[in-house]
Formats: sequence, structure tokens, C-alpha cells
Amino acid sequence: MLKYKGKPAKRLFDLSDGVYLRTGNVSKCALPVQEGIERFVRKWRRGDACWPAYEAAFEGAVRTFANLINAPAGSVCTLENTSMGISMAAQLIAPPPGSNVVVDDLTHPSNILPWSTRADVEVRYATSADGAVDPQAIAELVDERTAAVDVCHVSMAIGFRHDLDALAELAHAAGAYLVVDAAQSAGLVPIDVQASGVDFLACPSFKWLHGTLGAGFLYVKPGLSTLGPPPIPGWMAARDPQNFAIRDIMLHEDARRLQRGVNNGVGLVAVEEGMNMLMEVGPDRIWRHVSDLATQLHDGLVELGLAVRSPGNAAERAGIVTVAVEDTREAVVNLYHEGIHPGPYIPGELRLDIAFYHDREDIERTLAAFKKAVVNKRQRTGAARR
Repeated sequence: MLKYKGKPAKRLFDLSDGVYLRTGNVSKCALPVQEGIERFVRKWRRGDACWPAYEAAFEGAVRTFANLINAPAGSVCTLENTSMGISMAAQLIAPPPGSNVVVDDLTHPSNILPWSTRADVEVRYATSADGAVDPQAIAELVDERTAAVDVCHVSMAIGFRHDLDALAELAHAAGAYLVVDAAQSAGLVPIDVQASGVDFLACPSFKWLHGTLGAGFLYVKPGLSTLGPPPIPGWMAARDPQNFAIRDIMLHEDARRLQRGVNNGVGLVAVEEGMNMLMEVGPDRIWRHVSDLATQLHDGLVELGLAVRSPGNAAERAGIVTVAVEDTREAVVNLYHEGIHPGPYIPGELRLDIAFYHDREDIERTLAAFKKAVVNKRQRTGAARR
């Protein structure tokens, strides 16, 4: 069991309704996050008295996220969502007509739309097998016309985890950029953008960073912010936003030039508190803890005879374990009755997201519920049909 300031991490969340396994969709609001928002709202009730708190949250959130992914100063800007980050990366890369972008078939629509809306750019899909994407499947699609390799670091559907180091090397050898959607990894999986060579990385705050909806981050490797003009130029991209000499506006030369207007104040307060919570518990400790629980859950579901869609290799997993079920809706209802809350995002599958506040008892309870609500029910149904 992990602890926060000497107390069980579970106490940070309202878990009275059972085992919540949907953090990869929306994290439950942690107590430190709630308290941070409430402090901000008390200032906000006095109008612009909240502005200093907003500025402090912006600076603190950017700094903490940069530390979390080992990004250099000035290489991170804030976002409203991951889709915006991938789209901004695509506009900066600006693939010329006749070029291609390589993705895989486990990716999210956010990683397709910025490229597929260009009729003169080909989107190539690497095919997954047995819940994983072989880097060679991507390599075979990359050529001299490849503008970018775009992947979800951890896939939304089944939790497959890419090797970013290998993909960066592959993309750069062809003169292409590596664009990473870290929605299902940032805050959980260790990320070192400098060591791995990632070019662009975007993520939201409301999943594994334990913030709220409507805020996120974009990392841009130093030197790439000026590939083109800011896709969505805004007031906060200026070196001195408080200087209203409109005939003499100077933009930052790093990722800060990609800021738009005023940021999501409540969102930044929330994600700063969420990340501070992660830092207090310890990112490496969290990763080891969740990895162990994911293996316990994966192996337990396999032992129950269920078809687990997530990779069997722990080196290719993160905090998501996905299992196939015959009737998604029925399985969800039956598991709810046992106090288990899975994610029914794709028909025929249930996704189980393990967070740092879970423990071995939660996994044992989940496995017992699956045995009762899914396996035994399937066996009873099968016997009745015979």
C-alpha cells in the first residue's frame, strides 16, 4: 500500500462506492486537488484577486510537468486537451503534399484527424498482433516521404505500451518526427523526453495526472517551436503579455510562443495539486506499485479462463488491463453489484485502470467479482443452454 504524508493513499479519494477502475477515463478528484480548487475559488469570489494565484498555478504546473518528463525549461506550454496538442504539432510539422504519416491500428482518433483531414497526405496504419505493435511493423511503413510517426504511448483500448526510444530512433533515421500522445501514460509511466528523443508530446490533466478536464500540456523539443508560425497565436505567447504596445509585440522563441490566451485557471490549479500529490508519493514508487498490481490482475484474469486483450509481456503494459466479455452491458451491471467499476468503452471489452491508490486487496476483490459475475454466470448460462 502506498502512502501520502504517512497515511494510506486511499484516504485521498472517495472510494465508498467500491473499486474504481476508470482513472484512464477520468480520475476521481483527490482531496488535495479539491482543497486547492476551493482555495482558488475563495480568491476568485473577490474577482481579479485570484489573478496572482492563477499565475502561480500556471508557472508551478508547467515547471512540475517539465520535471515529471525531464523536459528542459521553456519546452512546455499548456493546452486545453490532447487533441489540440497533436493538431498543433501537425501544423508545425506541416507535411508537404505527397508525404505520409505512420500510425498504428491501436491509436486514438485524436492521432488520426490532424493528418487524415489533409487530402494530400497519406496515413499509413501499422497492424497490431496479439495486443501489441511490433516496431518492425512501423519500420516497414516508414520511408523517405514519412513526415511523422504518431503514436499513443499507451493505447487507450488495451493498454499496449510503445518503446519511445526505439520509435524516435526509427523516425529520426528517416528524417521524420516522433509525435506522442501520452494521455494514458503521463503521470504513471516514467517518461524522459530528452533521453528518448521525443519531438512532440501532448497529454491532458484529467487522467493519470489527477487534475480536471479542460487542461493539459504540450512538450516541444527545443528548436522545433519555430518550425512555423504559432498555429493558434494568442496574447500569452508574448514575451511580456502585460506590455500593451501593440505595434511592438515580441513572441517567445521556445514552446511558450505556442501559448494562446488566458489559461484554464481552475484546471491549472487542479493539475498542479495532482502532480504535487504524485511527487510526494514518488513517481518511481507509483510505477513499480501499479506495474505489480497490473501483473496480478492480468495473470488472475487469465487463470479465470478469460480472454485478456492486453499484452502478456509486462514490458509492453502500463496501468490498463482489458478483458473480453460476451455482453458488455450485462457484465458492467453485474460487476457494479459487486462494487467493481470497470470502463465499458469498446463493445465486447471491459477496461480496468489501476491507479496508485489501489492495493492487492482491490485486485483480489476485482478477480473474485469477475469469477462470480462473469465466469460463473457464463458457466450457468452455458449449462442451461445444454
